[in-house]
Amino acid sequence: MFELLFYALLTLTVAVLVDLLLGEPPNRLHPVVWMGKVISFLDRRISRGRPRRERAAGVALAMITILLFSFLSLLLLAALRNSLGLLAWAIVGGILLKTMFAINAMSRHTEPVRKALLEDDLESARGKAAMMVSRDVSQLDKGHVISCAAESAAENTVDSIFSPLFYFGLLGLPAAVAYRASNTLDAMVGYLNDKYRYVGWFSAKLDDATNWLMARVAVPFILLALALLGKDGKAGWASSKKYHDQTLSPNKGWHMSAFAGGLGIRFEKMGWYVMGDGPLPSDPEVLRDTIKVMTLASYLFLFAAVIPLYLLVGVHLQIYMEDLLWNIIGG
Repeated sequence: MFELLFYALLTLTVAVLVDLLLGEPPNRLHPVVWMGKVISFLDRRISRGRPRRERAAGVALAMITILLFSFLSLLLLAALRNSLGLLAWAIVGGILLKTMFAINAMSRHTEPVRKALLEDDLESARGKAAMMVSRDVSQLDKGHVISCAAESAAENTVDSIFSPLFYFGLLGLPAAVAYRASNTLDAMVGYLNDKYRYVGWFSAKLDDATNWLMARVAVPFILLALALLGKDGKAGWASSKKYHDQTLSPNKGWHMSAFAGGLGIRFEKMGWYVMGDGPLPSDPEVLRDTIKVMTLASYLFLFAAVIPLYLLVGVHLQIYMEDLLWNIIGG
């Protein structure tokens, strides 16, 4: 038992260290990129024109992708543990886990925006911000460029950190992989346009469901991080209560508006939403403040919730599933 818990902690340690020191792997080695290729491959084979059939195909698209990658991760872990032992299981598992979440990646995206704005190069800042968001940034002024980059970091606090780590803690690494596949499906097909209105419906709803809890659980950790960093946690909570329903998503407004209120600024996506009672940000340092809050909240969540949950529940369920699969295939 104690040996298993030691290697379970090693898995988490490897994941955090790789995230902190190395960041994301090259695209050709990134499992999320592989997920995207599978989704694109299947999507291209779905014929359009009949809504009911498109919906059914969309469900199949989602389930095939999620089950394929969670099964492959479970098979890999079972094979490593039974063939090479717990050390290989923990190290490879940690590396794979790291690709399911990203704490430090957002700072690598926001920092170029901040530097460009400090150099008064608005055009370059727009170009850097365009790499973070799907909206048209070509006409945004300085305040809206800062806002959209900070919004992206705030939004990804749940999608890229809290939710994958929660499912890892609850059910083990294959659950984190399943979540990441679901989130990738939403990012690729979960749109209300003509092409994906029916095909992407299931993926969009599934993403809403899988993020519902963490979008709300994240708020107290964000508020605590704000307070520890000398920001206004009370204003963050007031903003979250007031503006949580401003987005089309039932989830994103909760944690995004907590950032805006706590930092004393306003997030604004023109024509879509406004969050926070403060002014539109004018100081590029807001981006660093956003990353600091996001990072501290993430580590607070990791140590207070994820590690205990994984040691008490997740690793045991993961081992059970590995053993079940290994016995079924006759390993």
